[in-house]
Amino acid sequence: MTGEQPQRRWWQRLLSGPAFVITALVAALAGVVAPLVWNAARDVSRPPVLVWASSDGGRVGDLNFASPEVLSAADPATPYEFFEGTGRGTKAGVQGSTVTIEGARSRDIVITNMRARVLSREPNITGTLFCAGQQGDLPADLIGFDLDEPRPTARVLDGDRLGEPFFAAKAKQLADGETAVFQIESRATGGHYRWVLEIDMVIDGKPQTHDVQPTSGPFEITGLGSQYGAVFRWDGHGWAPGPSRSSC
Repeated sequence: MTGEQPQRRWWQRLLSGPAFVITALVAALAGVVAPLVWNAARDVSRPPVLVWASSDGGRVGDLNFASPEVLSAADPATPYEFFEGTGRGTKAGVQGSTVTIEGARSRDIVITNMRARVLSREPNITGTLFCAGQQGDLPADLIGFDLDEPRPTARVLDGDRLGEPFFAAKAKQLADGETAVFQIESRATGGHYRWVLEIDMVIDGKPQTHDVQPTSGPFEITGLGSQYGAVFRWDGHGWAPGPSRSSC
């Protein structure tokens, strides 16, 4: 036997001395750089936010609808079935909608404001009014819009009262994959409106505005007219003719 030390294997040399230090540094840098590269590539390949909007057909607020036609009878379906099945009614007075926003960027996104941008305004629809009144309780956290305002902005909705601007004292921050759901109640008195929702956001430090509407097209609502050619009121079992709008 000689006094020579046996030759170490390659992996033994790698785990000792300067080679080990270099290997550890490379591994640490890879652990830091790889997520950054992945996030950067993902941010470029997809939009910064994912937004869905739906017009709930009256599921938020009351169920008053108006039709430009003067009808002599209404189908004996429930209010939901009647309007969802026929598509012949425009929400009257109050319209409920839901907007869902999901953050899809590696850095946080901040929602700073919402506005209603009116695309068209026409006289109120006054052919036939269908009224079914309040259907259950309203959600506790609602955003309200008064479309009769010159520049309708999102407001705090406290019962039937529209209060201060919703985003005046707070902004909504969304992390990657975080979702915010907004129940929106829009109101109209002085016209038949088609409108889209404008959402102001700060993304990567830059302000941006996103237009949002349901897949079927812009939101639509008409104010209540003073007189109608025909009025039908839901009495819990069917549509009963009403003498006037006041019967609602």
